[in-house]
Amino acid sequence: MTVERLIDDWDMQVWEIPNVKNNHPEKVEHPCQFPVELAERCVLALTNQDDVVYDPFAGVGSSLIAALKNERQAYGTELERPYVDIGLSRIQKLAEGTLRIRPIYQKIWTPKPNDKAAQVPEEWGRAE
Repeated sequence: MTVERLIDDWDMQVWEIPNVKNNHPEKVEHPCQFPVELAERCVLALTNQDDVVYDPFAGVGSSLIAALKNERQAYGTELERPYVDIGLSRIQKLAEGTLRIRPIYQKIWTPKPNDKAAQVPEEWGRAE
């Protein structure tokens, strides 16, 4: 990761980051989980190595993972015990090198014209 890449990224003003849903490698039991990549871009742009990142609504730890992954100190609070447990498990997996996360700046998949995901469903074309 270069400083130039971070500056270009910040100046771009629009980030293309897929949300965390069913087939996302980071998906866990949280209703509004955000991807590590989103927090990681902010951590890299706004902090330096060994700085402290504190998330008062840590959820399942995405921002804490982003901080730890990039050699920052990470602290968080969360009211819901199940999310604390999931977050701690994810942080442990990060330390072990087994946490599945989408790499920062990975190109978003674009379906080919013939892929089913790129087709308009038949029922949308029916006149009622």
